[in-house]
Amino acid sequence: MCESIKSIIFKRLEESPPHSIFFLNDFAELGSLETIRKVFLQARLAGLVSHLSHGIYVRPMISRFGEVPPPLETVAKEIAKRDYVKIMPTGSTAANLLGLSTQIPMNVSYLTTGSSRKINIGNRFIQFKHAAPKNFAYKGTTIPLIVQALRDLGEKNINEETLSSLALYIENAKDKDSFVSDLILAPVWIQSIIKPLVTEKNEALATI
Repeated sequence: MCESIKSIIFKRLEESPPHSIFFLNDFAELGSLETIRKVFLQARLAGLVSHLSHGIYVRPMISRFGEVPPPLETVAKEIAKRDYVKIMPTGSTAANLLGLSTQIPMNVSYLTTGSSRKINIGNRFIQFKHAAPKNFAYKGTTIPLIVQALRDLGEKNINEETLSSLALYIENAKDKDSFVSDLILAPVWIQSIIKPLVTEKNEALATI
C-alpha cells in the first residue's frame, strides 16, 4: 500500500471535527476502492473512524459515557449530497422537527428525488422513499415540512397542542418570504390550518 495514500487520508480524518461523515468514494481519486477500504480499516483500528454502514464512516464523538452516535439527519443529508438528490423529512421525522413529538425517533424517513431504499445504521435505519417532483416544488422548507407532518398525523388528529407547536415553529421560521408561494402548493385542508397561525407580518397570505 502506498504510504502517501494512507497519510493523506489519515490527515484528513484527523483534521475533521467529530461526527464528520466519510464515504469510501470520497477518496476514489487516490487509488482503488480496495486500497481505500484497507486504509479505512487501519483508521478504524486506530480509532480515527467508526463504521456506520456499507462504505460509510464517521469521525467518532466521545463523551464520558462512551461514543455518541451521529444524528441520522446528518447522515441522511450527507448521503443526499453524495448522490446529488433532494430529500425532505416525512412522517414522524417531520413531526419531530416541528416539535409535534417530543420523542426522538430511532429511525428517520425522507422523501427523495433519488431511488427508494433503506440504509441500516447499526440498530437504526434511514428510509428513503422516491417521490414525485411536485413534492420538491416548494421554495422554502417550513411549509413542506408542515405538509408532510400533517399528512402523516391526519386531519382528525390535530388538536390545540399541535396548533401551538406549529405556531411557535412558524413564528421562528427563517423562510417567511416563501410562505405565500409555498402555501398555494399545500393541500387545501392544510392551508386552512396554517393560514390562521401566520403572524401579522405575513398578511399577504390572507389574499390566498
